[in-house]
Amino acid sequence: MFTRVLAFASLAAVAQAYFTFGGSALIAQTRLDSVVNPGGIGTHVHAIVGASGFSNVYDQDQLMKSNCTTIPVQPDKSNYWAPQLYHQDKDTGEFTAMPTSFNIYYLPRHGSNDTILAFPKGLRMLAGDTTRRTFNESSLADQAITFVCLDDSGSPQGNALPTKPCSGGLRAQVFFPSCWDGENLDSPDHKSHMSYPLTQFDNGDCPASHPVRLVSLFYEMMVAVGDSDFWGVGAWVFANGDTTGYGLHADFVNGWDVDLLQSAIDQCSGASGNVLDCAPLAAVYDADAARACVFEGKLVDEPVGLAAPLAALPGCNPVFGANADGTLPCANNPAPALVPAQPALPDGWVEVGCIAEGSHGRALSALSTTAANMTKGGCAAFCAGHGFALAGAEYADECYCGDALGNGATGAVLSWTECTMRCAGNMYEICGGPSRLTLMSTNGDATESA
Repeated sequence: MFTRVLAFASLAAVAQAYFTFGGSALIAQTRLDSVVNPGGIGTHVHAIVGASGFSNVYDQDQLMKSNCTTIPVQPDKSNYWAPQLYHQDKDTGEFTAMPTSFNIYYLPRHGSNDTILAFPKGLRMLAGDTTRRTFNESSLADQAITFVCLDDSGSPQGNALPTKPCSGGLRAQVFFPSCWDGENLDSPDHKSHMSYPLTQFDNGDCPASHPVRLVSLFYEMMVAVGDSDFWGVGAWVFANGDTTGYGLHADFVNGWDVDLLQSAIDQCSGASGNVLDCAPLAAVYDADAARACVFEGKLVDEPVGLAAPLAALPGCNPVFGANADGTLPCANNPAPALVPAQPALPDGWVEVGCIAEGSHGRALSALSTTAANMTKGGCAAFCAGHGFALAGAEYADECYCGDALGNGATGAVLSWTECTMRCAGNMYEICGGPSRLTLMSTNGDATESA
């Protein structure tokens, strides 16, 4: 409900949108950044949307081979990200990651005499500055970072984090530069190959140094801050330690089918925010795939404040601003490694796929269990420990065992998009769904009972 209401509210603010990917779910929350820290571990946790093949190395050809994306238009294998926002407990100082989603806008912002082009293959860019701590009202780059506190007071927009409760949530907003130099797909600061228009960050003519007008990109990072206690400045802290909001920034790496994006730009000027009103994109719209999409790659092996509060921000970033002492309680912690988001199944086990439950009872009825930390591997290990050859994870936290499918169930593998529920013990794995099993086997298939 939170995402749907905020997405609807924000559409009115950008009525000229070509198309909008509203309520886009995260593909990962981890300390990786393929733009600023390629090949390594990033300095702070990012909330990342988009292609399941995201990694700390950007290669568009590789990214476009991703199995899926959390964007409903599946040929958009781009990634979009910004720093995770945390709630800091007033008494303990501990940090909890707050629920987050994104609204992503593609906007028709022409100059006086230009043609809007799709992002070129291989383009990456950064908007904002993680080190900024003040606001320069004459800087277009500073003006492009804004916040909206959603409450009953009219939700005014400002350039810093709100200093009051936001009962309806928070919109942290980033408008990317839309003028390209026409040559470079990146630059040493990840900004200089791009520019804002001459007089406004979101409209107007491009400078002569950056004459190519690209489609305008705008993020709204939607954060459910109303679910947490607001006790004053310092209650909300970005992953980089920022309590002011001036250090908000965002990254983009292109994973589009460039011809498809150009067709949408050329044909969908009247879409008014609804992607289904844009025929080229509506033809490849797949909300089921977006809902079922999970991260394929490797994560930094550290907690990020989802399962339990953290004593310090990942990356050992000190909090600054009000109520901050700048201490580094984690300064001597060893550097974490990268680990698969989806650990391998126990030896000898393979995943068969998504299957339907039995028509008149459980497909696997010999033994079952439930667990708050259920994973696919945990389910397979449980069944293996009791001597069974088949294991089925269902409804996030349930596990069923047997040696053959029964009660009308067959081994017919359904579309992977029909199993949509994240495992209770690992948000990056799928553990079936309503009346759907993620089936695992010791011999790679499933036998039906007589």
